Amino acid sequence: MKILFICRHNACRSILAEAIAKRFLPDRFEVASAGSDPIGELHPYVESYLTDMGLNPDDFRSKSWEELTGYHPDIVISVCDQQHGEACPNWLADGVRVSWDINNPIGTSASKAEFDEQCHQTSASLKRRIDRLGKYYFENMTHEEVSQKLSQLHDM
Repeated sequence: MKILFICRHNACRSILAEAIAKRFLPDRFEVASAGSDPIGELHPYVESYLTDMGLNPDDFRSKSWEELTGYHPDIVISVCDQQHGEACPNWLADGVRVSWDINNPIGTSASKAEFDEQCHQTSASLKRRIDRLGKYYFENMTHEEVSQKLSQLHDM
């Protein structure tokens, strides 16, 4: 089961989602992240936060979803707020698409301490959702059932 986390800049929320999913999802899941308008690098606070999580920031990078045209995800989860209203590219059309509207720690934090607090809250929200997601056997579900289960995770 392939999962793609997307966000416009692929610099914080989608990277955190990818990192948490890679660390905590069962092996039956393959995970990636990307964005429609990536900034090309991780925010320094995100790098520091990944290090604090015990992860190597060099294992993650901000990239365009166009780099993943051969990936063909089964599930596409937008972690951006819905203000961008961007359409996913056609090659993502077969995957179940949902939005989780995750708070952006970069946009609300002026200091490293504020970022860490916001990032902790964002990561905790992502972890709750990803832990629940990992308990589902989507292989045995219809497209509609997968969509329904993923949508239920929106407000966790």
